Amino acid sequence: MKYCVISFFLCIGFFSFAQNATLDVNVSTEDGFDVFFDAKLIGSSVDAEILEKGFQFKDVKPGKYTLQVQAIGYELFQKEIELKPSQLMKLDILLQIPEDALDEVIILDEQSGISSKTPYSFTSVSMGAIQQKSSPNGLMGTLREVPGVYGAEFGQGIVKPFIRGLGFSRVVTVFQGNKLENQQWGADHGLGVNDLGVDRVDVIKGPASVLYGSGALGGVLLIKDNEDYLKSTDWTGNVGSSFNSISNGYRTFASIGKKLENDFYFATDLAYENHADYKDGDGRIIGNSRFNTSSIRLHTGIEKEQFQNKLSFTFHNQNLGIISENEMQDDSSLATSRNDRSMQLPFQEVKDYLLSYKQSTQHENFETSLHLSHHVNTRKEIEEAFDEVDLGFRQMHTFYNGRISLTNTKIKHSFGLQGSFLNNKNLDEAQEFLVPDASFFETGVYYMAEYEVKDYFFQGALRYDFREVTADASSQALINDGFILPGEPENRKLSSSFDGITGSLGVSKTMNKHKVKTNISTGFRTPDLAELFSNGSHPGTTRFEIGNANFDREQSYQADINYEYTHQQFSASLSVFSSLVDNYIFFSSSDQTEPETGMNIWTYQQVDARLYGGEFNFQYIPFSNNSLRFNLSGAMVRGDNVDIDEPLTFIPPDNMNFNVNWLPFNTPTTFSAGLRLIGEQSRPGFNEEQTDGYTLFNLGVSHYFELGANELQVGLTGNNLLNETYVDHMSLLRANSVTSPGRNIMLNLRFQF
Repeated sequence: MKYCVISFFLCIGFFSFAQNATLDVNVSTEDGFDVFFDAKLIGSSVDAEILEKGFQFKDVKPGKYTLQVQAIGYELFQKEIELKPSQLMKLDILLQIPEDALDEVIILDEQSGISSKTPYSFTSVSMGAIQQKSSPNGLMGTLREVPGVYGAEFGQGIVKPFIRGLGFSRVVTVFQGNKLENQQWGADHGLGVNDLGVDRVDVIKGPASVLYGSGALGGVLLIKDNEDYLKSTDWTGNVGSSFNSISNGYRTFASIGKKLENDFYFATDLAYENHADYKDGDGRIIGNSRFNTSSIRLHTGIEKEQFQNKLSFTFHNQNLGIISENEMQDDSSLATSRNDRSMQLPFQEVKDYLLSYKQSTQHENFETSLHLSHHVNTRKEIEEAFDEVDLGFRQMHTFYNGRISLTNTKIKHSFGLQGSFLNNKNLDEAQEFLVPDASFFETGVYYMAEYEVKDYFFQGALRYDFREVTADASSQALINDGFILPGEPENRKLSSSFDGITGSLGVSKTMNKHKVKTNISTGFRTPDLAELFSNGSHPGTTRFEIGNANFDREQSYQADINYEYTHQQFSASLSVFSSLVDNYIFFSSSDQTEPETGMNIWTYQQVDARLYGGEFNFQYIPFSNNSLRFNLSGAMVRGDNVDIDEPLTFIPPDNMNFNVNWLPFNTPTTFSAGLRLIGEQSRPGFNEEQTDGYTLFNLGVSHYFELGANELQVGLTGNNLLNETYVDHMSLLRANSVTSPGRNIMLNLRFQF
């Protein structure tokens, strides 16, 4: 009898446990930022288990409860729920910003100290969405849909960023804290960065040279690492794979990291990617558009409350096919079999080694930031034979940045020192020479002041820069080649120096749901090595290029106004800008042929230019549970050569994006649809032709599977589903009518733990 009673109560306990419920909650915020939150199930003693996208209550007795979620800077969320026996309830909640709340301060860049209060026009783009993972065009596959941002393509895998009509070496990219110098002076040299280990990208639109020096004329891309491993002392990471039908391309990637109890941490990221030639909308294989890349990133450091440091190393290896200027002629196409991935001539081999160290401290009255990095970029263009290098460079770049800010004063004062040492040398095995061996030293000092009173935030900065560039054609290889420097100096060396002052002044005013920002700023860019000293054939672009050592530095002056309206269900932003660029350098064909090589001669010219335009973004969320979201955005920019009253070359066409995201209530599935409208470019510049507009239609779906405390994410996206055949005005292959990629079905799998 005793055993029967025990068994009876054990059975009751077993069935009671089996009937307990589970509550799974996905949390998002109105402004899209990740936040730390506290979750309670009032009436239950079960604690929440925090997950990457939300939290979970397990083994909850059936009954009625009050779910309460709160986070700093957001309204308290409360909801009455009823859990039934054995139920798995899934909720998606949106934390909303109080109408009378002060803006949450988000640090955009630790080096410069600027935050989301800055009067600069900027956009933050999350790279975490599974549908956007592993685009064949790298980061720019996502960023080029940001209003005001565009991409100039040289085939898949080679995309250069443009911001407000300015690109090439007029956009600064900050990766791993390093001001990236990867020989972006070349038209066929891509950004050289993918989304491995990247959490988000903050895009600053407009001149920011006062903080980032030469090149920040059009804007800045601030690439931020994913550091989820700092949130827990458990192992954190993900592993996944992607497939792209357009090129039968695949990518495998993995990340893992851990923070120890003594605040020491370490992490690593790995990826390998391989693509065959892509197909256009007519099903034509575009020969030699194949490429493959491999990457490894290593991180270690200490994360304390008032002291943080990080040592990182990145190795990135790329093999990039070069599309021929005669590719669209059937008898000259380099296309082989559909799934051929072997590198063929011509192609680029690019290797990057980047070592960086950053450190920041916070004290009662001041804060400091220090960054040091060394970047080695080796680039080979191999055209005639696999065992010969037609054009090759090794660039070594050391970058430093230091800042101290006085914070315990009415006016926050920041003082900074920033500079570079760069050496670019032709490889000994190179057969041809486009630019001489060259080096430069530059340094800049800046001061920035920030003052906040009531609803106003003022920011002003002033900077002085000096750069000395030395070209050296004294090597035996350059002598044998007959390379000539301008003026033909006897010692075969030539030096040029550039200096000047830049500044900015802006103000933001916040009025409940409204924010107005206005900013006046200047930017500058020192002519790059090719613009100053090039005098040779460029195999990858079939051009003979000639520079001009007498160029002055480019100097811009811009005014912009930005208006933002934020409501629980509707938000809008509108920006307009106008800028003047003195000594604007552009590249054009001379309509002449170089006698020995037979190549077209291209020269650089310097004029005064004017650019103006604007961007807009509207978002509507009809339901409070954030299950449906509509987004409409667009941009236009105009560029004029003031000297001869004609449009500038390489100005993006008007463009607009309409996107819909639908998250059905209580499901882990998200549906998305997008329409990208590119207008006709009817204002071609010098030696350009008018380009037709086109429309791209995209669809996507993603699903999250729970595997215990882990998560499996699946994303399926169709890009250019209508299989449009088009040539983009910003394509660097436009002159040869090389068509862009057609329909692409992208499948992504990612397991997060």
